[in-house]
Amino acid sequence: MQNTLPRCVRTLPRIVLPLLTMVLPPVSVLAQLSSAAVNGTVKDNTGAAIPKAVVVLQNTATSVERSTLTNDGGNYAFPSVAPGRYTVRVSAPSFQTEQINAFDVGVDQVIALNSTLRAGDVKVAVEVEAEGVQIESATSQLGTVMEQKKVQDLPLNGRNFTQLLTLTPGATPVSVGQNSSGGNTAVTAGSTFSFPSINGQPNRSNLYLVDGMNDNNAWYNTYAVAPVVDSIQEFKVNSHNDAQYGQVTGGVVNVATKSGTNAYHGALWEYIRNNAFDARPRFAALSAYHLNQFGGVFGGPLSIPKIYDGHNKTFIFFSYEGTRYSKGNGIYFLQPTAAQLGESTWGGPQDLSVADFSTATTGVTGCSDKTATSTSACQLYDPTVANTASNRPAFVGNQIPVSRIDPRSVALVHKIFSAPVNVPGFAPTQYNGVITTPTRQTSHNYSARIDQHVRDKDFIFFRYSGIRMNTVQPGNVPHLLTTTDLPAEQYGASWMHIFSTSTSMQVQYGRTHVGYNPDTRFDIPNADLLSTYGVDSSFSNFVGGVSLFPSISITGYYNGGENSTPSKNLSSIHEYKGQVIHTVGRHQITWGGGWDQANFEQYQRSGSITFNGASTGNFAGNPGSTVPSRQSTQSGNGLASYLLNFPSNFNFRNVLITERPGGIASAFIQDSFKMTPTVTINVGVRYDRTVIPQYGTDATIGQQGSIETGDFDFATGKYIIQVAPPLCSDRGHAPCLPSATLPANVVISPNRKIMRGTKTNVGPRFGLAWAINPKLAFRAGFGINYDNWSTVIQLPQNYQGSWPDVGTRALDNTNTPGNTYTPSQNPFGSSSGSQPAATPFDATNVNYFVDPNIKNPYSEQWNIGFEQQLTNNTVLSVNYVGSQSHRTDIGGYTNIGQPGPGASFAARRAAGTAGQPFPYTVPNRWDSSNGNASYNGLQASLLRQFRNGLGYTVAYTWSKAIDSGQSGWFGVEGNGLQNRYDLRGSRSVAAYDIPHMLSVGMNGELPFGKGRRFYTGNSFADFVLGGWQVNFIFTARSGQPFTINAAGDIANVGNGSTYERANVVGDPHLEHASAAKWFDTAAFAIPASGTYGNSSRNMLRTQRLWNLDASVFRTFPIYHEMNLTFRAESFNVANHPTLGTPGTTITSPATFGVINSVAANTNQRLMQFAAKINF
Repeated sequence: MQNTLPRCVRTLPRIVLPLLTMVLPPVSVLAQLSSAAVNGTVKDNTGAAIPKAVVVLQNTATSVERSTLTNDGGNYAFPSVAPGRYTVRVSAPSFQTEQINAFDVGVDQVIALNSTLRAGDVKVAVEVEAEGVQIESATSQLGTVMEQKKVQDLPLNGRNFTQLLTLTPGATPVSVGQNSSGGNTAVTAGSTFSFPSINGQPNRSNLYLVDGMNDNNAWYNTYAVAPVVDSIQEFKVNSHNDAQYGQVTGGVVNVATKSGTNAYHGALWEYIRNNAFDARPRFAALSAYHLNQFGGVFGGPLSIPKIYDGHNKTFIFFSYEGTRYSKGNGIYFLQPTAAQLGESTWGGPQDLSVADFSTATTGVTGCSDKTATSTSACQLYDPTVANTASNRPAFVGNQIPVSRIDPRSVALVHKIFSAPVNVPGFAPTQYNGVITTPTRQTSHNYSARIDQHVRDKDFIFFRYSGIRMNTVQPGNVPHLLTTTDLPAEQYGASWMHIFSTSTSMQVQYGRTHVGYNPDTRFDIPNADLLSTYGVDSSFSNFVGGVSLFPSISITGYYNGGENSTPSKNLSSIHEYKGQVIHTVGRHQITWGGGWDQANFEQYQRSGSITFNGASTGNFAGNPGSTVPSRQSTQSGNGLASYLLNFPSNFNFRNVLITERPGGIASAFIQDSFKMTPTVTINVGVRYDRTVIPQYGTDATIGQQGSIETGDFDFATGKYIIQVAPPLCSDRGHAPCLPSATLPANVVISPNRKIMRGTKTNVGPRFGLAWAINPKLAFRAGFGINYDNWSTVIQLPQNYQGSWPDVGTRALDNTNTPGNTYTPSQNPFGSSSGSQPAATPFDATNVNYFVDPNIKNPYSEQWNIGFEQQLTNNTVLSVNYVGSQSHRTDIGGYTNIGQPGPGASFAARRAAGTAGQPFPYTVPNRWDSSNGNASYNGLQASLLRQFRNGLGYTVAYTWSKAIDSGQSGWFGVEGNGLQNRYDLRGSRSVAAYDIPHMLSVGMNGELPFGKGRRFYTGNSFADFVLGGWQVNFIFTARSGQPFTINAAGDIANVGNGSTYERANVVGDPHLEHASAAKWFDTAAFAIPASGTYGNSSRNMLRTQRLWNLDASVFRTFPIYHEMNLTFRAESFNVANHPTLGTPGTTITSPATFGVINSVAANTNQRLMQFAAKINF
C-alpha cells in the first residue's frame, strides 16, 4: 500500500526522535495533548523530603483512583488529569496519613498541592482543606477557566458557548474576518456568538479543541461542532502557551465535555422565544419570530443488571438538542415602474415613446453636474450613440426613447416581478416591492461518550458528536429561495497508559468533518429564464451538468440570481497525536507531536452581472460637466444601464475545487524544572510545519477547475502553470494550451506544485513561575507562535480556474468610455466555455492569486504579571501582555499603476505609461506575507469560583492593536490597503482594536430557603422565598474603528477595489453625534483625480457599547435530587440600542455619515423563557 503522507511528515520522526532519545528514556509515542495536572512535594515537619510516599488521587464523582510514589526529592505528579473534583490521600511508613479534601481541577490547570506529614501511626488520618481556588504557580501561560455553573446558568442568546469567550481578558468580540456572520458554521439563526480576536491576533487565528481533539472548521477557523451547553464540563481560553500548544497565534479554546459518574444524572429542557416577548427594533419593524430549543442529557455508569456492573470503571454520557426557528421577513426592493419600462400599464405593451427616469434619484452615488447638496436626479447620458467621454449626448429630461431599450431586459422584469406595490412607511422611489416568505431553520445536535477505566494504568474514552442544520430563506427578489444544508461531525478516541510512577503516555485520534451545501434557485423553470434573457450557454452551463441563471445586481434597485456551491468536504481533518510525560528528579519532561491532515472539496458555480451608473453617467471632458471636483463614473442610474443592456462588471466561476491532502506536522519538547520548592522554570521548543494542500487532484484533469491551472507570482512577474495541459488543438476545450510555445513570462512548475510552504517554524518557549507565598505568584513568559491554521485550505484554492483554464473569469469597468461594447448575455464570447485566451495576461483573468513563497505569520509574544488569592475562592490576576507579529497577510490589488490625472488608466496602460511593475498584465488581487502587527495590553481578571451561592468572573483589558493595512486575509478582512506599495501609509489601529473592554459574569443564589443562609423553618415562607437565582453578563467597551472611503479608482491606478480613502480637510468629531450625523461630513472631501486620499485608516470609531443580559431562575424540588427550574432570561435588559457603523463612503452622499443599523451581534431587548427538569 502506498504511503500517502507528505514526505516531510514521513521524515519528521527521523529528525525528531533521535534528538529526543538523547534526553529521554526509551518510551515510544506519537504526539501532544492538552490536559490538567496535579503535582506537589511531600515533606515531614522538619522540611525534609519524604521519598516513596504513596499519593492517591481520587475523582469524587466516579471513585476512579490513580496512585503514584514520590521520588527522592519528595516530588510527585499526576499528568493528564481530566477536569473535575478530586481528593488526594498521602501516606508513608511512620507518618500519619494526610487526606486533602475535595478540590477542583480545571481545564489545562496545573494544581500544586504540597503536603507536610506528621510522625505517627499510618492508620491515623489527618484531614486538610485544600486552598480553594488554586493560583497558577507552576506555569506562565495565560488562561481563564469557565466552570460548569457559569456555562450552564449564565444567559446565552441561542445557547452558544462562544458568547462566554469574551469573559476572558484580552478577548474582543469584534470580528472583521469572513467568519464574522457565522457563515459555513452551525450557528442558530438569531443567536449571539463570538469568534473573537484574542490578545491582538486576527479572528481566524484561534484553535478549538474539544476533549483535546481538533474541532476546527478549517475553512473560516471557527468551531466545527459546538457542544450542547449542558454537555460542557468547563472550558478554558489559553494563550501565550507552553510548547505543547501551537499552530495558532491567538487563543486555544479548550473545551472539556462531561462524562458519566457513579450516579445516574440528567436533565430535560425547552427554551422558548418569540416576538411577543421582544421590544421593537431601532431601525426595523418587529417581525414574527419563533425559536424553540429543546433537548436533554443523561449520564451514569454503564450497568446491565446481572450481566455487567460499570460502577467505578465504565461511564456513559449522552446529549441532544433540537432547534426550530422561524422568522417572518420584510425584504424590500425597488423594481422598475411601468413608466420606466415604457408602458402605460404594468405588463402591457410598450405603448409609450419613452422610458421615464425624470424623477429617478435612487442608485445615484454622485452627480458631477449637480451641486454637492442637490438631491434631484442626475443627468443621464446615452452610451448607445457614442461611448466616449466627450461625445455621449444627454437624454433630454432623463427620458430614454423606447427604441433604445433592450426588449430582453423588459421581458425578464415581467418574468420575475409582479406590479409594484405601495410599501407602508416608504416613498415609491425608495421601495415598491416586498417579500414576506419566512426564513426557517431546523437543527439536531447530538453527542455520545463512553469512558473506560481499564485496570489501574489504562484509561480510554470515545466520543461521537454531530450536528445537522438545514436553513431555507428567501432571496432578494421574488421566486428566489436559498436552501443550505450543513452537516458536521467530530469523533475520536483517547488512550492514556501509565508505565510507572514517573512515566505516562497518552495518544489520540480525532476526525472532524464539515459539509456546507448552499443552493439558490428560482422556482421558475431555469430554461424559461435563460431563453427570456437570451443567456448564452457559455455563461449558464456549469460543471456537474448544472444550469444556472446569472445573478443580476442593479445599483440602488435589486440583486438576485442562482448559484450552487455545495461542498461535501468543506473542512475534513484527520488528527493523530500524543505525548509522553516523564519525571526525572525535579524535571518533568513532556514531549510529543502529531499530524493533522486537512482535505477540501467544493463546487463553485455562479455568474453575476452588475449594472451601476457608469454607462449612463457623466465623465471628465463632457460639456455638461459643471463641477469638475465631483466628477464620478457612478453618476448615472443603474436601472437605466440595465434597460439599455450596458453592464459594468461580470464575474464567472465554474469549477470543481479539489486539493491534494495537506496539513500540519508538529513536534515539541518541554521541561518543567522545579528549581526550588517555589520557583518553576518552563523551557521548551516547538516545530510546526504547514504542508500546504496543493490545488487540484489528478482526477480533475481535463475538467473545469482542473489541476491544470496557474498562479501569478507578482514578486517575479512570472505566471506559473501548475500542471501543463495538452494543446487546445488536441483536447478541443479548456483547460488547454493555445500554442505549443508558451507566452513570455509563463513557466511550468517542475514538481506539479505552486505553494512551497514554510520549513523554519521553530518556536522557543520560556516561562518563569514563582510562588512568592502560598497565595501570591509572579509569572513571566516569552514564546514564538506560528499561525498554521488560518486559511490553510482556503489559500491554495484561490487561484482555481485560472488560465489555461477558463473556470474563473472577471470583467471590470466594462462599457465605460473608449471600451468595446460588452453585452450581458455573452460577456466572454461563445468560445469562453471551451477556449482560453492566448495568454494569461488579459483583463478577464482576474482572481485571488497567491505568492508561491507565502509564509506562515508568526508572533513573538510575552507576558508578565501577578496572581493573588484574595479569599479561599477568589483570585485576582494582573498581567502585561504584548506581542510583535510578522509575515502577516497583505492582500488586495497589486501591479497597479502610478497615480495621475488625465488619460484613464486603461489608456495609459495601452500606451505603456501607467507605471506598473509588470505592464504586460492587468492589476490583480494577490496575497503575500509582508505585513506586521503589534499589541500591548494591561489585562486584569477577578475570579470567584461558585461557592456558598455566589460566583463571578470580571475581566478588564486596556490595550492597543496596530497593523499595517489590514486585519485579516485576502484584502477583504478588516479594511484594505489604499496602496499596497505604501504599507506605512496604511499602518494604523487594527480593525478589531478595542482600547477598553470590561465584561462581568455572575451567578448568585438568593440566600433564602432550606439549605441557604436565611432558613426560617417556615415551610410557606421558604417556598415563597427559597430557590431563587439571579445571573447576568454585563459588557462595556470602546467603539470599533472605521475608515472613510471614496469609491472608484480616483487615483487612476487600475485599483479594482474600493479602499481609496477620502481627504480630511477639518475636524470630523462632533460634540453631539447622532444616528443622523455621526461625524462632520464636511470635514472630508473627495480626492482630486489622480491622487490618493490623505485621511488615516481607521481614524474614527463607532458608538461605545454597554449591554446587560440577565436571567432569573426559580427552582422547585420534586423528589430527592429531582427538581424543576423555570427560567426567565432577557438580553439587552435596558433595551439600550448600540448604533452600528455609519455610511463611510464619501461618494455616496445620501448615506455618508448616517447610521441605519445597530452594531453587529446586538439587538433590541429580547425575552426567553425556559423550563428544565434536573434529575
